[in-house]
Amino acid sequence: MKRALILAVIAVLLMMPLSSFAKTTISDHELSDVTAQQGITLNLTNVTLNNVSFTSISWGDSDGYGSGGWANAGYAGLTSATISGDVAVMSGAMTLDVGTNAGVTAMQIVLPTVTIGGSAGLDINATVTMASNAALTTNASTLGVLTINDLKGTMTGTITVSAH
Repeated sequence: MKRALILAVIAVLLMMPLSSFAKTTISDHELSDVTAQQGITLNLTNVTLNNVSFTSISWGDSDGYGSGGWANAGYAGLTSATISGDVAVMSGAMTLDVGTNAGVTAMQIVLPTVTIGGSAGLDINATVTMASNAALTTNASTLGVLTINDLKGTMTGTITVSAH
């Protein structure tokens, strides 16, 4: 019985990896080279937003203006819009970190590089419309056409979010 117990203990010890017994003391010099950082880093590689379209976008006044017939709702905006090309391409690291200073806790977001229009630029075509409803479908009249060609831009920077 003793012999079986001893063999079982030896078998368990042999099955454990030898690295579990390893302990190494780290010197103060080696410890000074170790750094740690809290926060989140998101690495983005060519995250692309494209093929965007919308039926209508409008701005208006639900009670019109003045008196008489002009006291009814009126809206102006864009209909039948097409946006071709890359609307936005994001690449690089985006970091999120939280800290407190002078009793205010805030989150800092460091943006990746965001390229509006990608490398080729982006084109927008839409009909400029006025109507009596926000969807620009009731009593609608066309004012003209909006065209934007080869729109490009780059956005970088930091956003800080905190309570006020």
